[in-house]
Amino acid sequence: MFLVGRVAASMFDNTTAVAENLQPEERAAVWQSDAFANCDGVPDKYGRLQVKNYKGWTVTFYPATSRLRVQGSLPTFANGNNLQLLTYPEMQLTIPALAAAVGLPVTRLQVVGLELSLDFESSTSPQSFLETLQHHKHSKFCIVLPRNSAARPLEYVAVHADFNAKLYDKNKWAKQLGLPVLVGQHKLRYEIVMKRARPINALLNRSVITFADLLSPEFYAAAAAELEQRWKEIVRSKPLDYTGLSRKDRDLLATRGSKDHWCGLKAVVAPITVKRHKRRYAELVDAMAKRIGPDEYDQRFPLALAALLPPVATAQIDTFLHTSSLLELPSMRVVKEAAPPLVTDVGAGGLLPCPLACPPDDDEREPTTAARCCLTCNAPIASHRKPETRYCGNKCKNAASNPGHNARRTLRRIESQPLLFPIREFVRVPEQYRAFVLAAA
Repeated sequence: MFLVGRVAASMFDNTTAVAENLQPEERAAVWQSDAFANCDGVPDKYGRLQVKNYKGWTVTFYPATSRLRVQGSLPTFANGNNLQLLTYPEMQLTIPALAAAVGLPVTRLQVVGLELSLDFESSTSPQSFLETLQHHKHSKFCIVLPRNSAARPLEYVAVHADFNAKLYDKNKWAKQLGLPVLVGQHKLRYEIVMKRARPINALLNRSVITFADLLSPEFYAAAAAELEQRWKEIVRSKPLDYTGLSRKDRDLLATRGSKDHWCGLKAVVAPITVKRHKRRYAELVDAMAKRIGPDEYDQRFPLALAALLPPVATAQIDTFLHTSSLLELPSMRVVKEAAPPLVTDVGAGGLLPCPLACPPDDDEREPTTAARCCLTCNAPIASHRKPETRYCGNKCKNAASNPGHNARRTLRRIESQPLLFPIREFVRVPEQYRAFVLAAA
């Protein structure tokens, strides 16, 4: 049984941000900030000035490169622990306060690591649910032991290059740390841990995401869509329903779409047959889901997700969150609504509206460089990529180069056999690949 009636909360927990190429006045502001108030100014053996456990955050300054790096939990900065996620109004106060604590504006701190979190509160333990986890996009869920015998429960993690999918019993974690929890109340925490800037920037299809973006309803909507999409990709060992299925379909459904099954099938049948089996397996899973209905966590997920969104934006993005077609392309995850005014606490005077972010004056604007775009899909290329990079990833790079390489191999294969006459002048290839193809030895 699930508990309801929670206040809308933020979905952001552990966060990593950097500020590159600090100017002399910015360096002075960082050094005079509250975070470095007790720092002795002596670099460690790595040449850095580091402050650990400043309200749960680690603040590191690299004098040689004028670079600042901050890492920690937003709820811990505000409340001392991350047992409860921050409410949306609390987030509007916490992020500016954190930026002020390191002496920089929110627009100066670029987000390069972010945890998207969602809590399921119930009266029953989530352990039985955790034990059903199999894989996320063919990455198996592994049980991660606590480091250095730390007082933490087992975490179920599926690892990818850009992010991890993680689930664990949050109340068990709180009890082991001695934090107070309600008797008979349990909490499952589901997290998407983004380890790089690339997946974070892709949420809004931008080259840079800053602390200021974490305050916008637009980013909340994109992050909620990401949580929903990744949740749908999790495969669990549910009881199978073979009602009305043929023996062939029963055998296919019993494989549960495991990676080992598809790899073994590829070795003995044609690729087009594998695709047909995968398509049929997806149809069987969808039909079974309609027959047995959603389980308690799938049924609760839309409500838990809606509770994370800003109240003023819920009506605008309600349809967006539940339309699967909008989740196909990253560029379609963005809600094109203007950001509503936020509120800030002014003490006894009550709540006053304030703008999301004040644009700097012309003389305060930072110099910007022209955004680089992928030559294949025209998507922005992340700022941390090399200057000579022309594509956003290997997929687009291969899409641009494969036709030329294929034509070149075909020409070599033909010319490896005895020919009656030279054929190069009769070769038909697109003009952009012609020089490359005819250069084949």
